[in-house]
Amino acid sequence: MRHIVVFTDESIRAEAADLLSATCDVRVLRAYPSEDTLVDACRDADAILARLGVVTRRVIENAGKLRIVARHGVGVDAVDLDAATERGVVVTTTGSENAAAVAEYAFALLLALVRHVIAADAGMREGKWDRDPLVGAELDGATMGVIGYGAIGRRVARQAMGFGMQVLACDLASPTPEPGVTLTSLDDLLVRSDVVSLHTRLSADNVRLIDADAFARMKRGACLVNTARGELVDEAALIEALASGTLRGAALDTYEREPLAAHSPLRSIPNVVLSPHVAGQTDAALRRVGIAAAQCILDELGGRTPRFVYNPEAYRNRSWNR
Repeated sequence: MRHIVVFTDESIRAEAADLLSATCDVRVLRAYPSEDTLVDACRDADAILARLGVVTRRVIENAGKLRIVARHGVGVDAVDLDAATERGVVVTTTGSENAAAVAEYAFALLLALVRHVIAADAGMREGKWDRDPLVGAELDGATMGVIGYGAIGRRVARQAMGFGMQVLACDLASPTPEPGVTLTSLDDLLVRSDVVSLHTRLSADNVRLIDADAFARMKRGACLVNTARGELVDEAALIEALASGTLRGAALDTYEREPLAAHSPLRSIPNVVLSPHVAGQTDAALRRVGIAAAQCILDELGGRTPRFVYNPEAYRNRSWNR
């Protein structure tokens, strides 16, 4: 009997489906499926490969055969982890497969912000040659604060040093820093950094980690870069910090609610660079991540322990044999 795997959207690379097709039937949904759509599609599913969509408790509880939710990426906040664990459903990530892509994009956003690249391009396309408004800021000699010093944060730190920046890092796990990186507290990082870049996973403990109080502690004229999770930032407080001049600018790839609403004030603020959650999207990264997620599914359905199981305790809650 062939296993059934549901892809939450059509953007998951075909290589992932090809890897599964020998033993599985793959159902592909439209991006950002509703809860009702996911419930209906997953009732008889053995596995879900989740990218653009939220796997809720209701989805999990109505999927009686479900054994694994393989996340397309490093975050598990789009899966009800408690419900999955209670039902014996393992949740996997893809480790650091897209770390290079995200780290590079963080600097693409930062450079676009501090060097006014978007405005320069727009002016040229309008036939202008207006140089004075495009005077930017240098990164050389500035201080970069990296919040979350995992695979992506470490790459960002190395890139920052390549630009001649001083680097501070904050991580509750207190990993050993690489040469040139100073581990410090969140408060100290906020006070001293010219650029604050977010690379930590979202959890119940750090929702709106960067709130009005955090912005008040930041150096006036600092910049914020977020390629992690939008829920790490209080967007109302961010908008106020930008309007008041507390922040020089922000470069954002993720938002509290996605897709970002068409009427969001962020879309009309000039000192903000926006993109639609694409930091991990390179051809190579999408291929690696899709294949890694598909391999997790094959391993789980084949009785092997997948790499990057986020909730291994789920195995103890199973009422059936692996």
